[in-house]
Amino acid sequence: MKKIYAIFAIVLSIACFFSCGKAEAPIVETTGVSLSTTTLSIYPGDVVKVDASVDPSTATSTYKTWATSNGAVATVDGWGRITGVAPGTCNITAKTASGGHTATCKVTVNPIDETSLTVEPAELTVYYDESETLTATILPSNASYKTVTWTSDDESVASVDETGKVKGVGLGSATITATSKNGLKASCRVTVAVRMPTEPEIIEVWKSDNAGFRGLYGTTSDEGASAGNGGWLKYENGAASWTANETGKVRTATLTLSTGSSITVTQLDAKDFVGSWKLTAKTFAPNKNLGVTANNNYVANLTIAAKEGTTANDGNAKLTNNLTVAGLINSYVAEAVVDIDYDAKSYRFGIFFNANKAQEVNTGKEGYDYIVLLPELGSGWSQYNFCPFPFNGTTGYGWMWFVTDSFTEMHYGKDDWYKIDGKDVLGMAFCACKSATPTVSDFSSVNLASGYDVIYQCNVGGKDNPGFQLVKE
Repeated sequence: MKKIYAIFAIVLSIACFFSCGKAEAPIVETTGVSLSTTTLSIYPGDVVKVDASVDPSTATSTYKTWATSNGAVATVDGWGRITGVAPGTCNITAKTASGGHTATCKVTVNPIDETSLTVEPAELTVYYDESETLTATILPSNASYKTVTWTSDDESVASVDETGKVKGVGLGSATITATSKNGLKASCRVTVAVRMPTEPEIIEVWKSDNAGFRGLYGTTSDEGASAGNGGWLKYENGAASWTANETGKVRTATLTLSTGSSITVTQLDAKDFVGSWKLTAKTFAPNKNLGVTANNNYVANLTIAAKEGTTANDGNAKLTNNLTVAGLINSYVAEAVVDIDYDAKSYRFGIFFNANKAQEVNTGKEGYDYIVLLPELGSGWSQYNFCPFPFNGTTGYGWMWFVTDSFTEMHYGKDDWYKIDGKDVLGMAFCACKSATPTVSDFSSVNLASGYDVIYQCNVGGKDNPGFQLVKE
């Protein structure tokens, strides 16, 4: 046993001698890092390796991490391999694990330019109010920018959206152009035609004063046929077309072709009713505050003018006033509207009542510097109210709608009474009041049930009671 202990002691002594005699290697700190390049210019898809060297070269740790400031422009892996993604600039940074030292390379990814641009088809026929889509092709296939900008040289004929969808807007031809990011151009010549019906039709349409057209079944022998009346309605290229109405009045014409096809076009707009009109009505003026003498056949010379519309509500629907009427009383200007239904081929003319808005007018009566236009309401000729205030519930809005005999003559009579709040509109009452926003107290000069300042009444029954008759001069 003593021999075993002695041998173990000798081994330990030898091990201690050797371990204690070997010195540990010192740790060398990293003091910096540098890259093989600080700027790099590449293209999308390129892969370039950048080397990073730590200082000093004898540093104990050489481990580095890599990062990009914008991965949408360029990426980098753990070995410093940089890949271009899309045009732009970013920074690629190497960072040492020891000491956190960094070095940066500014990377510019250049665009791959377009070398050619084509548009297909090069020629296209689009029918009116229909659409077709053009295709733009850019080469090379890996070009950085594959989108184009679409434009039309005549949007009154053909329009185009950002996807190349072309819509026929009017008859004729237009050039649709695609432009690439770097300015390459390619185009398509578009012809807009109208689909021709396959059998004869007899058509009546109402249109605004704008120029227009409609397909009509005809033959080549009908080319150039017109409806007379200055030839504003004619047949060409499979369509009946009409020019813009600049006459200042409503116009109508009929075009008939050899095939038996026929089209009647009526053009009207609110501005076609602008001008001088004569209003014949029965008037009453017992208070005589506004300078109108009572007359069974009173004639007022009216001037109807165009107006930028303001919207009002008659209690049933919103309407936009597009006309004014001057000459009814003193300098008062009434708001009016021509309401046209082109599909139903009908229109109506109305004068607007507004109990909430009076006009400042020289009434001739001290303290009563405003006039408000109100309806005379009643149940027939009984239980009537000359100056209802308010009316139409609480809205105080309403209309007197004339019956249109023709485009130049209108009337309003007993058989045509329009109702407001369940009552017949028997006439127009002009009342002097004290403010621009009247209240019941502003009408203290008149008895609201039986008094008024001036009233135009639509009595009908004989030559002395013509009702309202409105004739354009």
